[in-house]
Amino acid sequence: MILNKSKFVVSGLLPVFFALAVSCSNEDDYMPESPLTDDGAIRFAASTEFSRAGDITTNNLKSFNVYAYTGTTLSPVTFMDNVVVSKTSSNVWTYSPLQYWPAKQTVDFYAFAPSTWVSSDGPLHPVAYDAVNGTEDIVYAVSPGLTGNAGVANAQVLFNFRHALSKLSIKMSSTNTELKVIVSNVTMSNIMTRGNFKFPSGSTAEAASPETVGKWTDQNTPNTYILHWSQSLSEQLTLTSTPTLIAAAGLGRGGEMYVLPQPLTYRSQGLGKDTSIAVQCSIFDANSGERLWPNENTPEENLINGSTTGDGLLHFPLSTNRYSEWQPGVHYIYNLVINSNEEMGAIEFGNPTVDTFIDVEQTYE
Repeated sequence: MILNKSKFVVSGLLPVFFALAVSCSNEDDYMPESPLTDDGAIRFAASTEFSRAGDITTNNLKSFNVYAYTGTTLSPVTFMDNVVVSKTSSNVWTYSPLQYWPAKQTVDFYAFAPSTWVSSDGPLHPVAYDAVNGTEDIVYAVSPGLTGNAGVANAQVLFNFRHALSKLSIKMSSTNTELKVIVSNVTMSNIMTRGNFKFPSGSTAEAASPETVGKWTDQNTPNTYILHWSQSLSEQLTLTSTPTLIAAAGLGRGGEMYVLPQPLTYRSQGLGKDTSIAVQCSIFDANSGERLWPNENTPEENLINGSTTGDGLLHFPLSTNRYSEWQPGVHYIYNLVINSNEEMGAIEFGNPTVDTFIDVEQTYE
């Protein structure tokens, strides 16, 4: 749980731009039970932070992998080497062969799912990861410094999994009923897709802190995502007052995405490195059908030469005045609200001229 639920509002030149960051809670947690036993065997139970459809949750987590170490931080000794722990139909977590608590030693446990994202080097080293597809949720858990709890029935290693990535949704709407906004294409630029993840040293069952939350470093390899790309007029989007998730259409991948936590660049001084959303669209008068934007007053940077539909281009920064980076375990919802302002067919004033006074002189005697 990284951030409390909050709402951020940012005003731009053309639209109003809303961003909602939603953190995770534990409302979906439940603990599957293992058979009562005091035989000294190591057993597992797991929960995850509450998430929505498509995310890894307590209910749909079917297996996870475990590394465990004894010894010291400087000289760790592998105790469990990438062991697969699976949930049975009766909600019991099992693995084979069964391991037993080592005498007079503490054990540090590291777990993750799915099984493919941590390499054979294990979790004690930075884990390289590529999130370019944006379709995979990955989770991790740490339970350090545990001993066997001899004589205690049903003793378990309890894992609380955290989400390692950020989640992203892009929505669009127009609340001005006098306008008709038609969107052809939506892209998102300069999103870093590769980085290194470092597992935390503290228990992920504790409150979020630098010691209990994993850290991403060395984010690199920027990518441009095509969220929506109309290949025909029938695939264009007509915005309504209801915020609509940009879903896959044409060549676009759309939908919810899992992205690398990363700093967000704003106004890179013309270097073209801004993390931003670009929207190709046209805006019409809803009643007359007259095109209001782009028009003769639209700046060159917002024009698209050769556009067969006469569209203009809008840019929305992903960095806001409230946050300038994506945090792990947070769902960021951007709602792009495109409404009218002075740039859309507004009354313009040119250079004024003033007529010379005409002298009319009347003399009274």
